[in-house]
Amino acid sequence: MLLALGPVAGAAPPPTTPVPGPVDPNQPPLTDPNAPKFPPLVADAGTGLGIIRVLPGAVQTNSPGLTDEDEKKLPKQAVGELGLGLASAQVNSQAVQFFERAIAESSPAGFAVNGRAPRLPGALAQMAIPDNPQPLTGGLTPPASPLDALVKLGLLEGSVHARWDEKLGPCVEPISDARTSLASLSAVNVIPAIPGLLPGGGSLLRLPETLSARSTVRLVDVPGRQGKAVQATSTVQVASIQLLAGTPGEVRIDVVSAPKLVATSTGEAKTSTVKYEAPVLRISRGGKEIGKLDAAAPKLDVPVSGPLPGGDALRQLDIGILRLTIAQVNEKRDGAAVGAVARLLDVALLPTDALKLSGLPSSLVQISLGEQVVRAAAPAGGYVCKAVTPATSSPAAAPAPPPARGKDAPPPLAYTNAAYSTVPLLWTGMILLLCGVIVVAALPRRRRTG
Repeated sequence: MLLALGPVAGAAPPPTTPVPGPVDPNQPPLTDPNAPKFPPLVADAGTGLGIIRVLPGAVQTNSPGLTDEDEKKLPKQAVGELGLGLASAQVNSQAVQFFERAIAESSPAGFAVNGRAPRLPGALAQMAIPDNPQPLTGGLTPPASPLDALVKLGLLEGSVHARWDEKLGPCVEPISDARTSLASLSAVNVIPAIPGLLPGGGSLLRLPETLSARSTVRLVDVPGRQGKAVQATSTVQVASIQLLAGTPGEVRIDVVSAPKLVATSTGEAKTSTVKYEAPVLRISRGGKEIGKLDAAAPKLDVPVSGPLPGGDALRQLDIGILRLTIAQVNEKRDGAAVGAVARLLDVALLPTDALKLSGLPSSLVQISLGEQVVRAAAPAGGYVCKAVTPATSSPAAAPAPPPARGKDAPPPLAYTNAAYSTVPLLWTGMILLLCGVIVVAALPRRRRTG
């Protein structure tokens, strides 16, 4: 499981696709057609504690159903991506499968190659319905991979809570909530292209203290209106960050204030909002402050030094820069549907923009800390919390009267294979029974001998 790695392609929910049906028309439908149908409500929030991108912006994005010209308009992706400490909360009131209407997931890691992201084991997940009064908590086990030498993770813990009321639908608190905490993290411990840069077990990035990610989707009241708004929230908690840890050029970053990204859809374009609390970071080297990152000053270049050939540790050579960037918020709107992507900190090793050459990746390696994605879309006028009855598409005050039946009429058949194949099964049983009678009658009888 990975987040939406990169800018939001569109804040609006994806276009409605036909409900898949059975291959054989005589088979039962995938879902009960008389089940309650709730007003459209779509929202999701995703948070990643760390995203590592190798050669970002080097691969053209492709998607089924898009022409070559449409694909060229999409932003390019990295050759490889690795997500660490992921938390995802999703809500879709009109999902085909009932249990997919509310989903909460907490995952230790996820990866993507050329934009394709398979799901990895070792995660916590909870779905509704049925409703879950209590969250599911536990430790997370990162799956073994060839990237273990690149990334080291400390103790991981997760908590997931997905809820759904069979009559009121998403009118529960919360609808979906996912949390992931990580005791420590170190990434990019070896850079083959720059030998000697990270000696003695050093790391390009190290987070020595506990950090956490949380994604939540809930309904919130709107003053003066009956309908509720849907709100997707992503929060990240990080105390300190070390760059080039274990080297003479170590840089320390203290997180003075943590970021928070919130998308709220009220059902109206004018009142739907995206709010971002930008982080404030203090950067120091050797105990001396060298800069501060905030919304007013979102970028800082830090020189990277390495020892000269010959092993003279006292003589250093500037071999590149680390580009630090924060508050990169990408907001998208489509009517009442809103969405945004933000990051606590982007660390780019050896950025290539100064080379003025087309076709190059934006940097050798990019690490994004605290990547946040939120999207929300509420029905027109907001979501009204009233009981929804079967075979209706909107809240109703009273259920429709059932059709008239005879006094001894049997109840309707269940939506199972047996219900759709009752008559064939009856004839098959009768034929087998008749064959059994004929076989028994044709067998010779043996007399008992006393």
